[in-house]
Amino acid sequence: MMRVGPAKIRELLPEADSRKFSADVFAKTGVFVVRQAIPTSTMQRWQSEWDSFYAARLAEGRHVGRFNPVHVNEALPPVLAALPSEPALLDVIEQAFGPDIALFAHRFVIKDRNSRAAVFLHHDTCYHVGWPNKASAFVPLTAVTPENGALVFYPGTHQFGMLGDAGELNPDVIGDDWPTITPSLDPGDMILMNSSTWHRSLPHVGGPDRIMADIIYQPADDPSGSALLRGQWRTEIFLNKLPRQDWFKRSRSTMLKQMEEKISELQAQKKDLESQS
Repeated sequence: MMRVGPAKIRELLPEADSRKFSADVFAKTGVFVVRQAIPTSTMQRWQSEWDSFYAARLAEGRHVGRFNPVHVNEALPPVLAALPSEPALLDVIEQAFGPDIALFAHRFVIKDRNSRAAVFLHHDTCYHVGWPNKASAFVPLTAVTPENGALVFYPGTHQFGMLGDAGELNPDVIGDDWPTITPSLDPGDMILMNSSTWHRSLPHVGGPDRIMADIIYQPADDPSGSALLRGQWRTEIFLNKLPRQDWFKRSRSTMLKQMEEKISELQAQKKDLESQS
């Protein structure tokens, strides 16, 4: 595929927001807004399940991660856990990845009273395992606007691929000329985003809680697949059968963990000394 620069990407953006998905446009832009992708009856069932789940499990307090407060850590009820298998979603994914489709991961990312802040600019590939040919389907259960924490995308940045590290990206590197989009969404819409596309979210400053499923799809030849959703497996090896914590004898993650443990140990020693003096 021809890699295209910001001028061509800007020309393509009107075509990347439509009721009809284009695999060719998505390949170039790395993000596509599919309008009215999910049937109304299906959305209403998901919304009802979410309301019940939130009232029963999350309203009184949820487990809010220190580094990713928008991520819902609690186990989802069966109806919400089954969202990745929705045929209307898979019909779009098949156009991007072909007939053999697997799930990498599925979660909800929400902006409720526990997670109003903006999320910094990043891409997702550096946090994944397996091959980088993955895409997130963001499926809103509520209206999404800039006021309640919409996502901001940098179309075409997926073309940079792996960047060699993880963390907050610096938009100054690509300059002010690089196009961005901040789509407002209604329940029934979806956004498909290549996992290497740079994106961030705005702070929640008003309006309803922002509730979105984040379903990461990939071709079924990727050994990191967690479930087959359509077609057949194209791999005989699976990373989930290997203990991830043992893949590396030494890595950046293990060294950071050792440093944190050492700092905690030194802080405890300092506290003991201060209490004795």
